[in-house]
Amino acid sequence: MSILEDLRYLLNNNPFKGYYKINRLRPPGAVSEKRFMELCIRCARCIEVCPYDSIKRADLYERLQIGTPYVFAEDKACYLCMKCPEVCPTKALDPKVTDKREVTMGKAVIDQELCYNYIYYKEEKKGEVSDKALLCSTCYNACPLMDEAIVMEKFILPVTTEKCVGCGICTEKCPTKPEKAINIIPEGMINKQEAGFFYRKYNIKPAEEMDNNSTNKHKKTIKKKEGISSFGSEPDFENDFEIQNEIEGWD
Repeated sequence: MSILEDLRYLLNNNPFKGYYKINRLRPPGAVSEKRFMELCIRCARCIEVCPYDSIKRADLYERLQIGTPYVFAEDKACYLCMKCPEVCPTKALDPKVTDKREVTMGKAVIDQELCYNYIYYKEEKKGEVSDKALLCSTCYNACPLMDEAIVMEKFILPVTTEKCVGCGICTEKCPTKPEKAINIIPEGMINKQEAGFFYRKYNIKPAEEMDNNSTNKHKKTIKKKEGISSFGSEPDFENDFEIQNEIEGWD
């Protein structure tokens, strides 16, 4: 391979790129991440044309993705004006994606431990409503695909559907602090095997399954996994491989 091909391979296959991070999204119409990194020339046309200032350049902290466009939903969501795909010169953003319902930026997921309405619902069932139990329909009201991407189960519980396009408006507007009760898992991380911990932690549970036993079991499992430490031990591998205990530049 030539030097250029070697460099391209390195940029597209580096294991430390950190493709998938909740609430960090590619603009609407983005092709698959690997293909996107091959096509995007960092021209910033999508950034310039965005009327909402939603699209930002990835900075140094995004490592090898520096200069590529991202939407950081917690700061400023995508309002689906669909101006960016048509100005992309390399089709890293597919110009054929013109309808906001065709966008696949990600999927919104609700953390039922933080959502005000879920807290209210659970406490009301127990007959003990606390100060934390508030009623909020912000995500439902802010959704550009109301009654399609987010529906209200039992007239009180927000539930995301497969029609969610991952624009992130619900996340931007969600009033819970410091953590958001609704987050966007970016496209490419929807597959359970790829999503790993984030999918299991934020996966939506039907309201009828929200009983104390299942909730406590879920919490215990997460706490058990969070407590696992590999300090002082090294795993065995079938093939000879010298484990690097320290890597320069890693904190």
